[in-house]
Amino acid sequence: METIGDKYLLGTGRSDHDRLRVISEIHDGRTRELLLRAGLASRHRFVEFGCGLGYVTRWAASLGADATGIDLNVDNLAIASQLAKETGLENARFISANIYEPGLEPESVDVAYSRWLMVHLNKPVEAMRAIYAALKPGGVMVCEEADVSAVYTEPSSAAYTELRDICMEGARSRGVDYSGGRRTHLWAREAGFDLVHVDAYHPHYVAGKHKGFWNWTLQAVGLGMVREGSLSAGHLEELVAGMAEADASPTTLVAHCRMHQLIARKPESKA
Repeated sequence: METIGDKYLLGTGRSDHDRLRVISEIHDGRTRELLLRAGLASRHRFVEFGCGLGYVTRWAASLGADATGIDLNVDNLAIASQLAKETGLENARFISANIYEPGLEPESVDVAYSRWLMVHLNKPVEAMRAIYAALKPGGVMVCEEADVSAVYTEPSSAAYTELRDICMEGARSRGVDYSGGRRTHLWAREAGFDLVHVDAYHPHYVAGKHKGFWNWTLQAVGLGMVREGSLSAGHLEELVAGMAEADASPTTLVAHCRMHQLIARKPESKA
């Protein structure tokens, strides 16, 4: 596990690629609906910040958009570029850059998109101001951000509850906001945007391969948490076992993070 930008902890290698694929499976349907609602269309200049393996960027390119994915993880960008090449998407490109200084020409972007990004940043408003500068007048910023505090199980699982509390405390110690999804619209207003659309959805599972996503995520980042001293190896094993028990129960409901959706527009003029 390594730190990529601000204090964002994530895995690398094949296991994290699988995790990103599952995130795509869980969320991309809603994401596509949101981007179409925002007006994404052929020939638009589209930029995805924190693109990971580029699932959304490649989909935008398949619509005919001039699509760019930006991320700091060069390994993920190499895979995203290869997948775009294999599918013949010459209008999809991937570059390594920091969201605060993305290297985009001012007022050159029609639609900017990010998911699960702002809640990992120490300065989300500054990131949105960088997006604002890159957007054309009248261009839109589309964000999907999580509220991790909304994770729960029914019947209640002590392991899931403790994991949620550990995540929230870890975020506070890193100076980031894992409940920031509910404040995304406020960040956007502070950055100068006009609000167009605000909504939220909340994935729930009683069965299926996505039910245990958070246990999988814990296992992916757990060793790093042990190295940091925020969790002992023995306690990690207990949490994994407790969450696995809840995941295996056919009567236990697992609620993932609530995802907050935002469409915000850069004013046509300052007047």
